[in-house]
Amino acid sequence: MTISRRAFLLIAGFVLLGGIIVALGWLTHPPKSDRQQIVKLLEHTERAIEQRDLSGLMKAISEDYDDGTYTKRELRRAALAGFREVRTIRITPVLRRLEVSDEEARADLDVEVWIDSDSPQPTMQVAMWVKLSKDSGRWLVTSAGGDWPNVPEQSFPYQ
Repeated sequence: MTISRRAFLLIAGFVLLGGIIVALGWLTHPPKSDRQQIVKLLEHTERAIEQRDLSGLMKAISEDYDDGTYTKRELRRAALAGFREVRTIRITPVLRRLEVSDEEARADLDVEVWIDSDSPQPTMQVAMWVKLSKDSGRWLVTSAGGDWPNVPEQSFPYQ
C-alpha cells in the first residue's frame, strides 16, 4: 500500500503537533515531586475525613496497611463506625516533617480535631506519624499512629 505525499505530510504534521502539545504540557505542568504528591495525598485525606467520605479515605490507604492495631479492612470498619457516630468532623493538620527516600516516606504531623463542635478549642490534639509507600507510582498510607490523648467522654456525645 502506498501513501500519497500529501497524506504523509498531513500525518507527520499531526504527529509533530502532538509532540509539541505533549512537550508544552510537560513544561507547563511538570510531574509533581514525591513531596508534592504526598502533601496532595494528605490534603485529600483531610478532605475525605471532614466530608465523612469513606470511599475517598480508603483510596489513600494501601492494601497492605497495618499499624499493629488495624489492617485496611479493620480501619475501614472503624472509620465507617466513626463517621456514623458524629455529625461533623473538622481537622487542622500541620506537617512538621516529611522524610522521603526512594519508595518510602514518613510524615510527622500535629493535628487538631473538632468533633461535633463549633468551639474555638479542639476536641483533641494529636501528634501523629504516617508511613507511606509508593505503589505503581502512587503514594499510599501503609501505617499511622500517634500520641492519642485521653479524650473526655463528653467529647463524644453519641457514645
